[in-house]
Amino acid sequence: MKKTLAGLFVVTGFLLIFYLNSLFGRENPPDFPGHPVPLPFPEITEIAGVVKKGETLSDIFKRHELDMQTLYKLTKASKEVYNLIRVRPNRSYVINTLRMDGAERGEVKNFRYSIDDSHYLKVIKGPDGYTAEKVKVDYERRRSLISGTIRDNLINSIGNDREHLRIAFDLAEIFESSIDFVTELREGDRYRLLVEELWLNGVFKGYGKILAAEFVNNGKTYEAYRFDVDGRAGYYDGSGRSLKKALMRAPLRFRYISSGFTYRRKHPILKTYRAHRGIDYAAPRGTPVSAAGNGTVKFAGWRGGYGKLVIIKHPNGYETYYGHLSRIKRGIRRGKKVSQGDIIAYVGSTGLSTGPHLHYSIKRYGKFLNPLKIKLPRNRTVPDKILPAFRARVDSLRAELKQGDGRERIALR
Repeated sequence: MKKTLAGLFVVTGFLLIFYLNSLFGRENPPDFPGHPVPLPFPEITEIAGVVKKGETLSDIFKRHELDMQTLYKLTKASKEVYNLIRVRPNRSYVINTLRMDGAERGEVKNFRYSIDDSHYLKVIKGPDGYTAEKVKVDYERRRSLISGTIRDNLINSIGNDREHLRIAFDLAEIFESSIDFVTELREGDRYRLLVEELWLNGVFKGYGKILAAEFVNNGKTYEAYRFDVDGRAGYYDGSGRSLKKALMRAPLRFRYISSGFTYRRKHPILKTYRAHRGIDYAAPRGTPVSAAGNGTVKFAGWRGGYGKLVIIKHPNGYETYYGHLSRIKRGIRRGKKVSQGDIIAYVGSTGLSTGPHLHYSIKRYGKFLNPLKIKLPRNRTVPDKILPAFRARVDSLRAELKQGDGRERIALR
């Protein structure tokens, strides 16, 4: 037993001496500042720009020497989300490419395109190819108050830059069933608006929705409050009645009325007197024309002096006519159901026309009516079950409207 233990101690001693010798006799590795082998990093490039007038995505890819086969894949992947065949001028885009060492050109890994002020298209290269999605821009929303007095017209009062012009159009659209902003506006009329401001990374990007509005026209006060009913936003007066009528007086944003409703008018081309059973709204060629109300397309095509024409059939015997169009929107054909506000065509000068304008008519049970004088039923009111919530919303917005005054923009939040 003693001999066994002694032998074990001897073996252990030899192993310890061998380990210490190898440890202290080992050379230290060289002190490299980084990785001992230089590795080539991929080249990452970001291409950002704005679509020019008449420019296509194909032009952009050619200019930056990007793979045209990739363009086909991007277009195919995003077809169900957004059609990249028609990119619009003044909309921004960003393309991210990655080029590996030795590769002839970069591969598109990420593509983004600004669809509108609220959404952008995002296409990403993954293991299974390109995938596309429509992404909502996450703006910081602040509230501001805009108020003023009419001196000559609404646009000059609010402002004719791009953002204020849109506010003026939105305001006219909100009150269009109550006020004719072409014929009924008076010097000294007053307005007050509570509007969303859109901010992104600390930069003001424009205005969002009008949340509440007050307009005093010829001494009479009109109110509008934005409120959701069944998931759909609309504008209502202080009592909860919808401000939307079953049909719009003017289904487009126009410059002025060039010809009114009459049973005897000298035709500018034919030089004969005949009835003009509609309203002519002068507007630039290409101005979008919207459906005046919910309905079904009865006719879409060419019809004599009307030129390119769309007729929509609405409930309760109403029909609306849209004539002298430059073009009819793709998909607008007989049997197509449309909702109020949907774009159906664009202003032109086809048929018997001396210049770009929209001829708009309303017919009921075979008789043409004057769009400016007809009394139309309102859309639905706020349901009784949510009236308490609506009234609370109105009280809150009305209190904010009363804060401050003057023409300048006043930030509330």
